[in-house]
Amino acid sequence: MEEPPASAGSSTEPNGPLGWAGYGAARERARERTGESESVVCGTARIGGGEYGAEGPGSGSGGRGAGVEVVLVSFEFGFLGGSLGARTGDRIVAAYEHARARRLPLVSLIATGGSRMQEGMVALSQLQRVARESVLTRRAGVPQLAVLRDPATGGGWATLGAAADVVLALPGAQVAFAGSRVRPEGADPTAYTAEGQYAAGHVDQIVRQGELGPALERWLT
Repeated sequence: MEEPPASAGSSTEPNGPLGWAGYGAARERARERTGESESVVCGTARIGGGEYGAEGPGSGSGGRGAGVEVVLVSFEFGFLGGSLGARTGDRIVAAYEHARARRLPLVSLIATGGSRMQEGMVALSQLQRVARESVLTRRAGVPQLAVLRDPATGGGWATLGAAADVVLALPGAQVAFAGSRVRPEGADPTAYTAEGQYAAGHVDQIVRQGELGPALERWLT
């Protein structure tokens, strides 16, 4: 996938659309620390294709599968907490469009604290963009799978996560729209975990990190 063009909300100013003091420096530090230029990395990938037997993909004997080609959206939490800004939105929208054009499942590996506060309403508007792409992708009959890593909060959970056809989660992951500082007093903390969301029917399966590849392959095939 090619780097998408900047949308109308993207800013070329060092401190972003609001001129937030220190934002440009924070992005540069995040870039040096992670080696990435934004909080999401998108592209095509192949999931699975390992050996399998009578028990199916991942069972370890009997043959070798071809794997499943997907469009992958992977969050880098080390880049400003995996927050969603205008360029993040541009990349995610491009990934959805690519998935529909090539009829490939879209798999999101979510690790985010939500919208990027340094971009204000521009960041919040990315949730609307992503939600629209999710609806268009569902109407097109293209599968969407989400993997909730830790944390999966804010708009990332509300759009890419909750709207997916299949939702997997890592054990103990924090999963919620509201962060821990703004939850109701006395709220049950377990309700905001992968296990709590599974009990409520919002997560389809809890999967250990080392078993994620075979689990995704099973759901995709």
